[in-house]
Amino acid sequence: MTELILGVGTRSGAPVDELVALADGLVEGLEDELVDGPADGDEVVPRDAVVAVVTSTRKRTEPAVVELARRLGVPLQTHDDETLASQPVAAPSEVVRRHVGAPSVAEAAVLAAGGVVVARARSATATVVLGRLP
Repeated sequence: MTELILGVGTRSGAPVDELVALADGLVEGLEDELVDGPADGDEVVPRDAVVAVVTSTRKRTEPAVVELARRLGVPLQTHDDETLASQPVAAPSEVVRRHVGAPSVAEAAVLAAGGVVVARARSATATVVLGRLP
């Protein structure tokens, strides 16, 4: 079965519903592309394939991030700033670099977790990156 992860970066105080809507939009975007299931041939829809929410250690207590992981029923995994800064991201942000010292949080967290970026979505207060684990 293919496993998916959601990388998340937010401003402090980002609305929970906004973050959940971004994540749902990315996952629902894969609804037409069913993920290979177990050997018995069953298919698993992408939302069922999400195994973790990944982010910066700085965001481990951010209410919207914690709530997203809770609603999905998956663990919240974090990476320190140094690890995030070492990732070769395709979409660096100077704003994020100024605030956290890394060019990305959401995308870098997906890469640090060993994922490959599949899609991304942004709002005024958050970025969510969907990643696929090998």
